[in-house]
Amino acid sequence: MSLHEPSTGSPVENEKPELEMAEQNSESGSAAVGGARWSKAAARWKGIALTVLVLATAALASVLYVTEYRPSQQTDPAAQQTVIDAASTATVVLLSYAPDTLDRDLDRARTLMFGDFLTYYGKFSSEVVAPAVRDKGIKASAQVMNAALMEMSTDTAKVLLFLNQETMSRDRPEPALTASSVVVTLDKVDGHWLIAALDPV
Repeated sequence: MSLHEPSTGSPVENEKPELEMAEQNSESGSAAVGGARWSKAAARWKGIALTVLVLATAALASVLYVTEYRPSQQTDPAAQQTVIDAASTATVVLLSYAPDTLDRDLDRARTLMFGDFLTYYGKFSSEVVAPAVRDKGIKASAQVMNAALMEMSTDTAKVLLFLNQETMSRDRPEPALTASSVVVTLDKVDGHWLIAALDPV
């Protein structure tokens, strides 16, 4: 009986499994590389999206502060009282004067006014008030009896004032008391509330 060596197959047949394994390894490697690249890209875009979200949130907070929170602060009870005090103080200064201090009284009053009303008051005080005060020795002092805020925004407001004004002169030395009410319109200029109009009611 003759013995035969076991057949190992042709060289081409033996190469097929090796080629298949190489292709599989190549595909696996490509998939791994692609997956790594995708992971890096996803992480990068995630970081960008997070940054954009943070910036958008900060911008929204700024807008809300400017449009909602800050205006509410500027018109809160403390701000309203500031407006009432400004209107009361300025009106009392406007309606209080004496012959001996007239120039100083009028100059101080002008610093508490703004715009067209300042122009009007300057003309009225120099042409009517000053001559009468000097010629007749008129002395006047005003007092706010009550005050109420009518309306207010961040840069304008209206205040209703109830006043008593006491006047005397050389011809009438006995004080005469006059009650009146006025609506004072104020504008906020460089952080200060100034009279922009004063209307009797």
